[in-house]
Amino acid sequence: MRLPKLTESGKKTLAVLLALERVSRPQVSAETGLSKQTVSIAMEELASMGLVEVISSQQGPTGRSASVYGLGRLSGWILGVDFGSTHIRLAATSLSGHLIVERDIAVSGSPNTANADFGDDARRAVKSLIDELTSTRGDLLTVCVALSRAVPALCNWNGETRPDMPADLWEILAGLDVPTNVAFYAENNVNCAALGELRHGGSGASSDFAYLQVGVGIGAGIISNGHLVRGARGEAGELRYLPSPLSDPHFPNAETALNSAGLLERYNRACGPEALGKAESVQYVLNQATKGHQPAVRIRQEQVDGIAYLVAALVAIANPETIILGGGMGQNPTLLPSVREAAERLGLKVRIEPGSLKDAATVAGAAALARDLTLTALLGQPLAFPLLLQSAKWPGSASQH
Repeated sequence: MRLPKLTESGKKTLAVLLALERVSRPQVSAETGLSKQTVSIAMEELASMGLVEVISSQQGPTGRSASVYGLGRLSGWILGVDFGSTHIRLAATSLSGHLIVERDIAVSGSPNTANADFGDDARRAVKSLIDELTSTRGDLLTVCVALSRAVPALCNWNGETRPDMPADLWEILAGLDVPTNVAFYAENNVNCAALGELRHGGSGASSDFAYLQVGVGIGAGIISNGHLVRGARGEAGELRYLPSPLSDPHFPNAETALNSAGLLERYNRACGPEALGKAESVQYVLNQATKGHQPAVRIRQEQVDGIAYLVAALVAIANPETIILGGGMGQNPTLLPSVREAAERLGLKVRIEPGSLKDAATVAGAAALARDLTLTALLGQPLAFPLLLQSAKWPGSASQH
């Protein structure tokens, strides 16, 4: 669906409705400074496009009844997609940012390999959701896909001008078969996770924090003054460029040393031919460390010190108030106290907290970004209406203490 062109009064009226969710015309007039007659014309404009509808009435102070408007039932919806290592996650939200439905689809793949070829599974999942929601929610407006790679520019892949992007990135996105009349964006998965925590986490995250993911891959999403920092080529937070904190030349950079595959390889090499060393999961190694198995104890300490090294890099460059840990290892509760202690030994003055959205952070952020881009197209500058960015807490998110 091509987004409609709104008048300036229509934009202001829709912005107030999206922020407050239920409004009368006098309320819109008070919030915007528009005359009641102008608001009435704007409401008629929005209603003709299916964006708003009367949902109830309320009695005013003079006893007269006033119509209460809400978002139109067929006003459209937003889709976020997360290509995980073993799952595809989809989240559909309304224009107001409320979750409509969330899907988690298991696919064949290795838990230690990022973005296996999930093209067919993803295409079927997206088509199924479009078929399901079109009759009850209207047209799909915008899609944002989270990928475990840097995305050079944030642009509409279905736009009139073909973006100058790597051929393999085009191939991945073309495989989703998103309808050509739908705005279609891609973003790095860790950047999306940072946006998810910012908008939906309910975790008390400040407007200056870094989301540090340590799992199948490593990376950071940096939020500064409430805005995502992408960098010149979309590579801000690409921690794989850091040298390895280990002296072992087998691991040339931070990612090969500290991701899940690197930890398992280090452990198995440390154990040698022992049967005990045939580890297939990070949790197995951590359990062995708890039991006092010396190779596992050493590898665990290397990992803790390595994560503290990444925290130090982020503090030095971005100076965030908080580091939010995500990813399979970042979310592991047995590592968090040790990482805090290691960071304190380095003299780092930063809070280190677990992510509140857990595995849903990336898809929640992809949906939030798709909504931001939709509102920018509809309203011009949604940041002029700060309430629009205060999205609802994501179902299942945990509060931090």
